[in-house]
Amino acid sequence: MRMPRPQPWGLCVLPLLLLLPPQTPRADGNRSLLYHLTCVSSPAPGTPAFWVSGWLGPQQYLSYNNLRGQAEPYGAWVWESPVSWYWEKETTDLRQKQKLFLEALSVLKKGVPVARFALNGEDFMTFDPKTGIWDGDWPESATIGQKWKQQKEVVNKEKTFLLYSCPQRLLGHLERGRGNLEWKEPPSMRLKARPGNPGFSVLTCSAFSFYPPELQLRFLRNELAVGSGESHVGPNGDGSFHAWSSLTVKSGDEHHYRCLVQHVGLPQPLTVELESPAGSSMPVVGIVIGVFLVLALVAGGVLLWRRMQTGMPAPWISLRADDGGSLLPTPGLAKDADS
Repeated sequence: MRMPRPQPWGLCVLPLLLLLPPQTPRADGNRSLLYHLTCVSSPAPGTPAFWVSGWLGPQQYLSYNNLRGQAEPYGAWVWESPVSWYWEKETTDLRQKQKLFLEALSVLKKGVPVARFALNGEDFMTFDPKTGIWDGDWPESATIGQKWKQQKEVVNKEKTFLLYSCPQRLLGHLERGRGNLEWKEPPSMRLKARPGNPGFSVLTCSAFSFYPPELQLRFLRNELAVGSGESHVGPNGDGSFHAWSSLTVKSGDEHHYRCLVQHVGLPQPLTVELESPAGSSMPVVGIVIGVFLVLALVAGGVLLWRRMQTGMPAPWISLRADDGGSLLPTPGLAKDADS
């Protein structure tokens, strides 16, 4: 089968980061404002070619793409006091960056590998607002930088954005969204074991729905620290975070281990015991069996009562034709006996 020829396309990712100057006094420390901009030259039908996520510290507060064409608050920041002119300014700036990005891809689309243009974490270009020059070590950086430098309006807008607009937005968000930044949610915890390689088990200590994201998980064996094992921390869709840490131990030793978690939302470090799969399932099984027994007794009682109401013998009494008279009373005989 002949495969279709792949179409050339490109991916460009540009983070714009602003750190609040250290000399600015704040009780809650320094904060960062990050715009993460991404564009593709040949998006799939119905998907955006350019999108942006805005981050204030570890929280995403802004979302934008070229299909909607409007900057919108994200997550908990939808409850921030709305300032219409502010979001209009965000929209105007992001539309300008959308134009610059798509122009850059059109210049470099032919023969540009995706991994190379996406940089894989390497710096592609930087902008110095004092000199108004874009610079970078990649050969393509000079091509795009020269093209943008020739647009005086673009240079002036970038200077204004970095030197004035960005700091003002950061301070404004810190003021209006202080409750979001000071939010503390303790984690819910679980420690479970599963089979690993022959002769070993894997312990997994999991933390759910916590904020802020700074959290420490450690394994203890007989109250002594044995390390943190393999670990991961990631965001949830509601602004909270999840984390897990795993450790491989010998089979049969699982109950010698516990998990120690430290988080600002907890009044003190929390020690998590290992869940017992067998023990946790027994109460459920017992309840189910008990319910069935009660239902069986009730059904049996109703059946017996109905049979007795109709004059039928109890279901456990078996009658034969020759002994029916000895078991069932005869009205005539009962009358003679009374007399």
